[in-house]
Amino acid sequence: MYYNSSRGSSYWRGGGRSRGGRYPHVTSRPIIPDTPEHPLGTLVKELRSVDLAEKAADHEQHATITDCQLVASYNWTNSPSPTMLMPGMPPRWSPLKEPIKLPEDSGNYFRDRNAARYPTHPMEPAVVAALTEAPDQCRSAAIDLVACSSTMGNLLRFLRGEQKPFRILVEEVGGTMFFIRREKSPTEKIPDVRGFGHTFPEHYTTWDESVKSSTSHLRLLSYSFGGIRCFVRFEADGYLPAANASSKKNATAKAKDPVGLDDLLSSLGSTTVDTGETATSTGGLKIKNAGAKVDQSQVFDLKTRSFRRKVNQDTLSDEMPRLWVSQIPNFVLAYHTNGVFDDIRAHNVRSEVSAWEKLQLPVLTRLAALLHHIRELVRDNPAHKLELCHNADRPGTLLIRQQLADAGNALSEEVKARWLSVSVDGEKAGGSPGDSDTDSDSGISFGVNDGEEDFTACSDACGYCGHCALGKNA
Repeated sequence: MYYNSSRGSSYWRGGGRSRGGRYPHVTSRPIIPDTPEHPLGTLVKELRSVDLAEKAADHEQHATITDCQLVASYNWTNSPSPTMLMPGMPPRWSPLKEPIKLPEDSGNYFRDRNAARYPTHPMEPAVVAALTEAPDQCRSAAIDLVACSSTMGNLLRFLRGEQKPFRILVEEVGGTMFFIRREKSPTEKIPDVRGFGHTFPEHYTTWDESVKSSTSHLRLLSYSFGGIRCFVRFEADGYLPAANASSKKNATAKAKDPVGLDDLLSSLGSTTVDTGETATSTGGLKIKNAGAKVDQSQVFDLKTRSFRRKVNQDTLSDEMPRLWVSQIPNFVLAYHTNGVFDDIRAHNVRSEVSAWEKLQLPVLTRLAALLHHIRELVRDNPAHKLELCHNADRPGTLLIRQQLADAGNALSEEVKARWLSVSVDGEKAGGSPGDSDTDSDSGISFGVNDGEEDFTACSDACGYCGHCALGKNA
């Protein structure tokens, strides 16, 4: 979906791994100058949240998430060419036995790390994973929406009155709406990253040996919401070992030995904090069979905060919309004092997410109405393509525009054909990860076994409260 975009030479969270960590440390580079916005298409319609009130009433009985199940999962690796490990697995929660002072984050990070890895069709890897791992769930006539947690979250923020600007490309393929997040460039950076949101998981989570080359873990969920069957992709921060997962309200996972100062300095000398992100070229997607399926009940979301915000900031409430969209049942919240994390808890938040869903029913009914309305508009459009824009200078108004040619397509022709070939009667398309098969045009290679960023800054110097991350994250 990014056409003729610039491509840098670095990607996210690293080309190597230091001891016990999730993300390597990389030398800081100058911030790339801001890139211009993509041109806008002709305005089709202006829409406000209040305009959906009448239609929202029709969805009160269905404005909850039901029948949630994992479709597929995969890891991105640090390979210079886009390489996926399927099913992959998240990094394991493995906290230090004794806290040590961690270095603060430094470096540059991409706004949309999936687009930086696969810029022409950012959602295509998730579709390929679904077609490969669960073709029987990919009946195009039955799937109404394919989206990521970022695009769903942005629409939810709009309906809740938040002012974060965003652009979303919408395309109908075989009766399925594809929502594609659109930034100025797939390699656009987030400036002034602070805090410990990267160095903390570096020392408190560990990649399994089978997926040790990984840089992130993505999961694709299937669920029904508002009468719409959705495929939603999100990134998991990690997983709790079975004994510490959702069976306990508050859990403290088995600890690992602390990293000594010499070991820490050694690791930081060989790799540095977390911008070894490699932006890759179009096509050439490689798939390898590695990892093991991890149950959704074990997955967690992670946030770090300064102890100064412990009393005055309700971090869990702030994160609830994202936990709801991604149906994440566990939440790890780590407080630090000058980089020393001495208050870390893993919470089972299923009941809180359920309570939030009930409380937010007026907003969620409007979200259901909005999704149905967008589907009507894109189906009525001759090109079956639109773009959704929410601008800082027009807060509270969603601008629905024609999609210009430079936006590209949601899927390559080959993957589109595979998606459409999955019939309603359950005929399966695609092969298993172990099959060797190359898509001639898209360059997708299925090989054998050889794995909506939130920068949780909270430095004492800046007194960061977490709220400005809303303007930075997907």
